[in-house]
Amino acid sequence: MIDTKGSIYIDGRFEGIIVATADVTIGKDGEVLGEIKSKNLTVNGLIDGLFDVEQVTILESGKIIGKLQYDELVIEQNGVFEGEGKKRNSTTSSQYNKLQLNKDKEEIAQIKATNRDKK
Repeated sequence: MIDTKGSIYIDGRFEGIIVATADVTIGKDGEVLGEIKSKNLTVNGLIDGLFDVEQVTILESGKIIGKLQYDELVIEQNGVFEGEGKKRNSTTSSQYNKLQLNKDKEEIAQIKATNRDKK
């Protein structure tokens, strides 16, 4: 575990937890597997895990895999984010699940009606 009141720059491999009150920067050859909690996170390498940060910037060769909680998210062209992201204090939610559920109910009703008509 790294716990610091300063900033951290990683350009190698690290597994574990990073807590920084300032900035965490992952260089082009950096790879982190674990958790990061910081004010700012800049990714030019690869990180995989759980991340709770105020501002995230994924640079063009950066890749984040995992769960991300953030206030501000910037992804440069060719930057990659694969996983689940949640903006802190967000009140928006997807309506897709409701739409899909209603569609499924309609399809089931149609199947039941078709089966009744065949009897």
